[in-house]
Amino acid sequence: MAAAYAALLSLSQILNQILHPPPAQKTIIVVGAQIESLLEKVRFITDFLENYSGNEIEDLETQIAYAAYEAEDAIESNVIDQMIARSTRIKRKKGTFLFQSVRTLLEKFDSIENELVKIKYTKSSEDHLQHKFSAAEATVSFAPSSSSSKLLPSGKSTMVGFDEQVNEVMCMLCRDQSNRLIVPIVGMGGIGKTTLATNVYNHPFIVERFHVRAWVKISQEYTTKEILLDIWRQVSNSVRFDKESSDGNIGELLFKELFGRKYLILMDDMWDIEAWDEVKSCLPDNDNGSRILVTTRLSNLAEDFGSSSPHTMQFLDEEQSWDLFRNKVFPKEVCPVELEKIGKYIAARCRGLPLALVVIGRLLAKSIMTREHWEYVAERVTSAVNYEDNEYFMKILSLSYTHLPICLKSCFLYLAVFPEDFEIKVSMLIRLWLKSLEEVAEEYLEDLVDRNLVLVRKRGLSGKVKACGIHDLLRDLCTREAHKDKFLYVPKLDDPNCSPYIQSERRLSILSGPWKHKVFETSKSAFSRSAAFIRSFLVYSVSNSTSDIACRLKLVRVLRMVDRNAEAETSPLFNLRYVDCNMSSKLLSSFIFQLWNLQTLVVDINISLPAEIWQMPQLRHIKMREISLCDPPDSQNTLVLENLQTLSTVQDFKCNQQVITRIPNLKKLGVHYRTDEIGPFCWTNLAGLRKLESLVLEFSAGISDNIAFPDSLKKLALSECKVPWEDMSIVGSLPNLEVLKLKSGAAKGEKWNPIEGQFGRLKFLLIDQCELEIWEADNTHFPCLEHLVLGDVSLKEIPIDFAEILNLRVIVLPRVKSSLWTSAEEISEERMNL
Repeated sequence: MAAAYAALLSLSQILNQILHPPPAQKTIIVVGAQIESLLEKVRFITDFLENYSGNEIEDLETQIAYAAYEAEDAIESNVIDQMIARSTRIKRKKGTFLFQSVRTLLEKFDSIENELVKIKYTKSSEDHLQHKFSAAEATVSFAPSSSSSKLLPSGKSTMVGFDEQVNEVMCMLCRDQSNRLIVPIVGMGGIGKTTLATNVYNHPFIVERFHVRAWVKISQEYTTKEILLDIWRQVSNSVRFDKESSDGNIGELLFKELFGRKYLILMDDMWDIEAWDEVKSCLPDNDNGSRILVTTRLSNLAEDFGSSSPHTMQFLDEEQSWDLFRNKVFPKEVCPVELEKIGKYIAARCRGLPLALVVIGRLLAKSIMTREHWEYVAERVTSAVNYEDNEYFMKILSLSYTHLPICLKSCFLYLAVFPEDFEIKVSMLIRLWLKSLEEVAEEYLEDLVDRNLVLVRKRGLSGKVKACGIHDLLRDLCTREAHKDKFLYVPKLDDPNCSPYIQSERRLSILSGPWKHKVFETSKSAFSRSAAFIRSFLVYSVSNSTSDIACRLKLVRVLRMVDRNAEAETSPLFNLRYVDCNMSSKLLSSFIFQLWNLQTLVVDINISLPAEIWQMPQLRHIKMREISLCDPPDSQNTLVLENLQTLSTVQDFKCNQQVITRIPNLKKLGVHYRTDEIGPFCWTNLAGLRKLESLVLEFSAGISDNIAFPDSLKKLALSECKVPWEDMSIVGSLPNLEVLKLKSGAAKGEKWNPIEGQFGRLKFLLIDQCELEIWEADNTHFPCLEHLVLGDVSLKEIPIDFAEILNLRVIVLPRVKSSLWTSAEEISEERMNL
């Protein structure tokens, strides 16, 4: 369903842009009434998918996806053909063809809409009947026929590296608080939450401490009655309820049974707060230390429970991984010396996930004990894990994906475009997702993090995720689901059995291997036919040339090539929306204004952008080595680039009012001044950029006295600006500044005496290659400072009062003299004595 949903969203964006084109594309011939009708049907189907849960539409999902693809191909091909004709001055009549195509598409979407209406009506009728006759269920027995009963824990599960975690959870359960507490255990699938909970649940100390205990499996499909009955059976001697018993009757009896008793309830594998909300009134708060232990993959559930300190599961380190792996392969024997090195390598490849270590350990325990065989498995750890006990292992991991709302599924599947162990910059990921609002995309990412599907590699000072990644085994799941759903194709080109033929793929990511030879040169005609369908083309391996590939991607939207030595001398690709590759500045400047879809442009070149750039309101991010930006043209039809958020690096940026009013929502700006003249740049107007959060400013002539920074600035980097230390108050007075980097002559003078009350929110300070010998400051000057970096400076000592800055966690001193090291050590000792 993810592919169908993503295709509809993509088509919806295209239709909206066709109906509301930028001024440069007003001459495109469209059939407005038909496009609006098509958009209305697309919205209906999209809403249906967002709000429908069930398997009845599986057969329709492929039809929906292909209908959306067909619509995209017909409409975008027509638009691109018009642009090519206009650029080459060839007259072509395309209006009739587009009219016929859209009319045919409307008929297909009509058919799909009618089918969905029938399904919706049938489902509504079935739900009504089920609700009407739900009271007539069969007699409920307490014999161990319940699926949960079969899973009741007993004894102690094998635990390696978890002893400390068992003690931590037991301490949380036994803390000196009499009121009923909820203790969540949080972590990704397969990390050992249930194993940990089971060992705590069965620990003799816990068994003795609580009067009664109950263990209930919640999972994704549950009923309140099943949960209540499972608990009842384990805490009561009663054996039956009659068929008339309601949830309320069972809940009331359970409440009475538990009242006054000190109980422990383990609720395993919880997916939403509703399950707890439905049963909590049946579990009395006896003010006697009763506890609820919960395992979940969803970090945000801990907040919903009102728990201030959940236990978050951590991956095993390499030593713990080896211990667990070795115990599974050689439970009663010693590992042979010749297998130890390769065995440790295999264990490390599981990335600390206990379930993977257990599965591959069991596999090797039944295999040939030779180094050659183990080396073979070592290079195929992910596929080996998924092959052995595939249904069991993949089911555990895939539950997290299955439970995702449809809007998150396509975002998760897109992670498969990145190589294994790749640190993904969040800013790049969000731009690739191409959501209409980047704030929404950030929320989606945080949601995936909360669900433990995405790992946080780095957070910024504000707490936002700056870099992320995905566990190898989840990435394998991601790739499988993406390929199965025909959402994305990631060919394993280093596999000799991999087919070189790419057939009708919309998104193609080349991660490694001889891709140019295998994909393109093996069958040029086959690739040319397939290239017409590709909308995303991402290459992470080095190639000698990309021009012969990229020029065939007529409708490509996303083009990203990491090989910076390869310059894409392509013919104009008018459909581009995201560009991150090398490209000729002459070629790009000649057709950039015709890129009707362009939102993100990351190209490492020097370029003079044409005046038409001011007529492209869809632009969001422009990042180049150096940009020459002309003034907006004088025109009565003033167009504001409301979507533009990033502009870097602009040479000799003119901050005149004409420019500032055209980019009101700019968040990131990089500027480099090469001239010694100050007059024409109007720096006082910088304050007019009221949304600006990050500014990188380099000016060899020095900053003018009349510069005015906007109060919205959170990050500021200055180079060669020669600001006297006594004038640094122009920076210190910024109310929201959190990051300040002073590099390469950014400041001048021997002494810095900050003014009290300034730099009130500064968290990160870097000073490198700046004049500074004496720094007279105390803890009141930088009260929130967390990270201090002092590079090439003549500073004699760090102010000792910095020991009293409670938030200061890190002092980095690269390339400095020993006196500063001594000063930093004194601060550390002083901190310890506080």
